[in-house]
Amino acid sequence: MTRTSNCTGYCFDNPAPKGYSLHMRANMHLHSRYSDGTIWPAQVAERAAAAGLGFSALTDHDTLGGTEEFMQAAKNLGITTVPGVEMDCREPSIQFKSEILAYFPSGHYENTRAFLREINSGRLKQAKEAILRSKKYFNSKSLDFHELLIRKRADRTELPAECFSFNKVDMYLYLRDAGAIRKDVDYKTFKRTYFDSRILVDGSRDKPLCSEIAKIVLKDGGFLVIPHIGHEFDDQVESLKKEKNRLGLLVDYFQSIGVAGLELYHYRNSSREELNRLIRKEAKVRGLFCTYGSDCHGPASGKDTIADFYGDMDAFPWE
Repeated sequence: MTRTSNCTGYCFDNPAPKGYSLHMRANMHLHSRYSDGTIWPAQVAERAAAAGLGFSALTDHDTLGGTEEFMQAAKNLGITTVPGVEMDCREPSIQFKSEILAYFPSGHYENTRAFLREINSGRLKQAKEAILRSKKYFNSKSLDFHELLIRKRADRTELPAECFSFNKVDMYLYLRDAGAIRKDVDYKTFKRTYFDSRILVDGSRDKPLCSEIAKIVLKDGGFLVIPHIGHEFDDQVESLKKEKNRLGLLVDYFQSIGVAGLELYHYRNSSREELNRLIRKEAKVRGLFCTYGSDCHGPASGKDTIADFYGDMDAFPWE
């Protein structure tokens, strides 16, 4: 890894595929208010430009709702971009329950969008159920889904609830600010106490299988990338080395369903450089490419990382 004099974040050098020159600073993992980010897609693009990014993508959770807005704003600012999304997924056979990134360089994602409408319908239903249960559990008649929707919409009052991908973070912030839970309760404690225990919902939504998602994305001509695979090893180098066989099993499975890349990620600890070195090595051995992602959720999110991590890319290797 090198840190260049004109960079404010960590810059990873990735060997160029034959015939390609790498010159664009890339951060391909960003979120907006359409899922659990704090600002709108055009504002994300503006901050990407301010961070000096030349190649970027909006990858909201389970929604492509902000894609067109982000891409138009990015284009106006001179940023190269492709449609992207981060989707919840699972594969019991390898004990995997996390997320997968999809990118659509062709610009076509009709089947994926239709699939995500169903996913978001489930998210919306769960959010409404959680509010109803919260009213009873916390004995607070003032709690109301419409109030949560107002918070989600912010200044865009015309947007229907179906535009958004509701999540546990939305519930946490709403209940905390409404005084239903103490302000010193952190998100992890909230999730464990009220969601994992099934107090506010009957149970977690079943995430779709990775293979199911892969078929839909590949049908759209999209490409799949596994994000932050270091999370499977507690973001620790020693854990990854100790469980190297499991890393191989994970990557073997993902390749078998059509995954084409691994993400080098902004792990927020001292293991970042070594983790990404090992992950990049794994990708190279298996003929996979690497993308770069900081997983930025915007100002005041606790993950305002848009300028903190990136890598040099020209474009995806298949172009």
